[in-house]
Amino acid sequence: MVMLFVDKLVLYFNLLCFNLLIYSTSDVVHAQLLQGIPSTRVKQVAYGKTIAVTCSPDSTTTAIDLKWYGPNQYFPASNEKYLIKSKALMPLEEDGSSSRIYTEPNGNRLKLIISEIQSIDTGTYNCTGRVTNIPSSWSFELQAFVGLKVEADGQQILVHGENSKIHCSVTAQPPPETSWYFNNNYIDTQASSRYEVVTDGLIVYGVGFGDNGTYECQGTELTTGDTDKKRITVKVVTRPVMAVAPVNTTGVQSRDAQILCSVNSVPPPTYRWYLGNSMDYGAEVGTIADHNRYRPSSTDGTLTITNVQLGDEKWYWCEGRNEADNVFGKAFFEVQMIPTFERSLNLNNTETREGNKAIMICQCEAKPNPKMRFHRVGYAAPYVNGVQPNDSRINIYEKPSSASHENQEIIPQEVVIEIENTTPNDTANYTCIAENSAGRNETTMIIIIQHQPNFDLTPPSLLTQCIWEEHPRNVTVLLSGFPQPSVSWARSDGKQISPDQTAFKQYFEPYWENGRRDEWMANLEINWEVTKGGIQGQYNPVGNYFPKASNNLGAVDFTINVVEAQLPGRVGGLNVTAKTAQSITLFARPPVEENCIPVIGFEIMYKLHGTNDVHQIALFPLDAGSSMKIDNLKSGSSYSVLVYARNERGRGEYSNSKIIETLQSTVPEVVSITSSTESLSNVSHQVVWEMPLDGGEPITQYLVSWREVGATVWNSREISSGSLWWTIPNLQPDTTYEVMVQARNRKGLSAKPNPPSTFRTRPGSTGPSAGRFSNLSLSVEIHYLVIIGVIGLFIILVAIDMICFCSRDWGLLACICTGTSSSPKHPVGDIISLDGAESRSLTSDVDLASKTPAARETSFSVTTAGSRDPATHGQENKVYQYNSQQPGGNALTSFRSAANGSAFEEEKPSSHEYINTSRLNRPPVATAGQLSRELPEHNRPYHSGQPVPQPRVPSRSYSRNQYAGEDSGSMVNQQQHNMPSAGDRVDAYRPNIRPYTPTSRYPRSQQYGMNGASNYRANGPAIRPTVI
Repeated sequence: MVMLFVDKLVLYFNLLCFNLLIYSTSDVVHAQLLQGIPSTRVKQVAYGKTIAVTCSPDSTTTAIDLKWYGPNQYFPASNEKYLIKSKALMPLEEDGSSSRIYTEPNGNRLKLIISEIQSIDTGTYNCTGRVTNIPSSWSFELQAFVGLKVEADGQQILVHGENSKIHCSVTAQPPPETSWYFNNNYIDTQASSRYEVVTDGLIVYGVGFGDNGTYECQGTELTTGDTDKKRITVKVVTRPVMAVAPVNTTGVQSRDAQILCSVNSVPPPTYRWYLGNSMDYGAEVGTIADHNRYRPSSTDGTLTITNVQLGDEKWYWCEGRNEADNVFGKAFFEVQMIPTFERSLNLNNTETREGNKAIMICQCEAKPNPKMRFHRVGYAAPYVNGVQPNDSRINIYEKPSSASHENQEIIPQEVVIEIENTTPNDTANYTCIAENSAGRNETTMIIIIQHQPNFDLTPPSLLTQCIWEEHPRNVTVLLSGFPQPSVSWARSDGKQISPDQTAFKQYFEPYWENGRRDEWMANLEINWEVTKGGIQGQYNPVGNYFPKASNNLGAVDFTINVVEAQLPGRVGGLNVTAKTAQSITLFARPPVEENCIPVIGFEIMYKLHGTNDVHQIALFPLDAGSSMKIDNLKSGSSYSVLVYARNERGRGEYSNSKIIETLQSTVPEVVSITSSTESLSNVSHQVVWEMPLDGGEPITQYLVSWREVGATVWNSREISSGSLWWTIPNLQPDTTYEVMVQARNRKGLSAKPNPPSTFRTRPGSTGPSAGRFSNLSLSVEIHYLVIIGVIGLFIILVAIDMICFCSRDWGLLACICTGTSSSPKHPVGDIISLDGAESRSLTSDVDLASKTPAARETSFSVTTAGSRDPATHGQENKVYQYNSQQPGGNALTSFRSAANGSAFEEEKPSSHEYINTSRLNRPPVATAGQLSRELPEHNRPYHSGQPVPQPRVPSRSYSRNQYAGEDSGSMVNQQQHNMPSAGDRVDAYRPNIRPYTPTSRYPRSQQYGMNGASNYRANGPAIRPTVI
């Protein structure tokens, strides 16, 4: 038993030893089965860095259940408290970020990641697992140290003129070495006293603009050789300096204002504005950059306040800022208010009876308080405050108003005008004027004095007024009275004129030209034809008229004398003041006579003595003087001259005939140069002149002479008489020349002008390309311009011809296509325009028999050539009424006509009067107004009140045409006829132009002109002419 026990004991001991051996052996194998990558057991890492260590079996085995445990934790492996898990399973940090320490499985491996290493992360880390079902582990120790680190902003500034620092932090353990570079050049602080390296950067002493550039801060850890660097861009700036500080500024309500602020700095500053009512900037209430009425400039510092309001009165602060610093300035903004007149204030007009006291108050608002006064409209100067020196009845004074304003700083002001013992003359507009430093304003108020009417306003010139045949007259009186008076009229026979009488028209309207509301104008229009020679011809319009004005305060009568105007009398004092070979200058005195209408000018009729070729010159206005000139006469010839005066009614009696002889032919008169004194070219100059009087002989050529100022020899060139300009070539640039032009006729050259004209060429080179107006280039250019002008004129003429063909069947194309005349010709009686209810045109070349008008009876007016009234320039206006159902077709077999506004008369048309209905829908061929506009200026109708053009040359020769023996002013082919003999009427030789006075109340019936045959009455009685 003992032996058995001993054997068992030995067996157990052997098993124990075997197990110990197994465990011991297994431990050796455990260390060999797992390894770390990298395999070093001690790992030194800088603070803030990241390390990754992978736990892995050897390449021939497989590991399972790999785990990493944190530092200072040893076996047993069952302790899960310090187990490092994957990133997704690790708890978050206190700030909510992911864990800095975590594992990442990678197939048969497990990686440990430790990021941003801190001091608490140091210690031993263990990896455990089973390899071929044998437990195994591997561990390493993490040691942390301070690593090399260079920190700096990439953009920094230095302040000019100061000692400034470039900031750069270089840290390491052990302490590193720091070095600096400027624009890639090493900064040797031992050799330069301008630089000093300090712990946190580089100090630059006495910074200048040359210190702009790129700096490099470099750190080196000497034990490890680790190196790091930062590049820094440095800009040198200056501190802002207030160049223009804001100053106290005044603005005006409703206008725009500016507060100026200017800051100097490099780079230029940016600006911001603040507002606040405190003197201390610290009490500012905020920026105003976004306010819709405030417009601060971020570049020039100006603050614009638009539509200034009273509430804008505050302190304003200007800030100028750059990277170096900022600076402030402040100003107070005062708001002023232009005087304003509100209708809610006391601005009532004043009305009182004559003799009572008138008080009128004007009130305004303004800031600061205004100066106020009254000014009567129409007076030269305003009233003075107080009693007026020239009228003690009037007193004016100012005072504060009892009214209030929402702004307590504004106190409404008043000015008062008081007038004692008022008279009608006090009725007027009074201007209330208020003025302060913000501006001036005014308003008009009215004082009206009630009084009975009077005619004191009617001037003496209206006491006698004129009337004559075919001239309706407005008899005008001016009166005053308030309330508004009524006016009635009575004739010289005592009968009242009722407003509905056709012979008279009454008008009444305000006459407030003097600013008075109690002034009126009354008119009585008298129709001569109706009253004397017309339908009611029972009353002579000449005589006294009695207007009567009345209102509720009284009535007053007045008398106006209406007389008949007369034609001017005989012209007296006809004298010759000057004459040449081609002209005669006359002087005449107006007739000395009593007439209610004045002479407006003279007209001349003349002829070559011994011939019947009579010429007429249009009106010479009297306001241009009494001198009259007749041009384009023959030299050494005698002329018979008649002169007569003209007034608004018509032409008066001829003067006595005067025979005047022109001088013998001579050389032309001096030539006048009209071209510019400054040349357009540097090598040439274009001379332009006017055609002179030829001295009685035709001009054959012109002689152009030129020379440099100071030279003695003239250069000359002869030019044909058909040209009035020539270009002088081969001139020197920037040089002054003298030039003159002389005209030559059979008698010789005209006199030289004294002094001659001058011109100066433009500066520039004389080379081939000296200017666009060189002699050659100018010649070529002129030729091109001529060619272009001819082509353009041809195109225009073709276009006009086509338009005329399409719209009128006129022109060359119409002639080719139809064989008719290429231009319209209108013999006497030819219808050239129509103005009727249907706006149709008529011609006289097609019978109406084949056409049918649209209506049975039609009224229309036509204008025919060969008028008896030269005021229409050779046309006669008639209104026709015809019946389209007359036997024999639609020809004008029966009609009535009214010529030039007269009553209808039965008339039988001549055989050539037809209507061409193929043209009824086309526009009229021409109108009298159009033909009038086409006449030369001095032959157009004269209108009273308009300037009368001075006649230049005689342009009319009156003759007798072949139609019905009528006289006409038309310049068509006509037979010349003799001057009138004694006893003949001279109406046939009246000029083709007579003045008339337009009016808005009756037709333009005052056009005058040549009458027709002797059965047509002239203006006034027949005149026995003097035969010349």
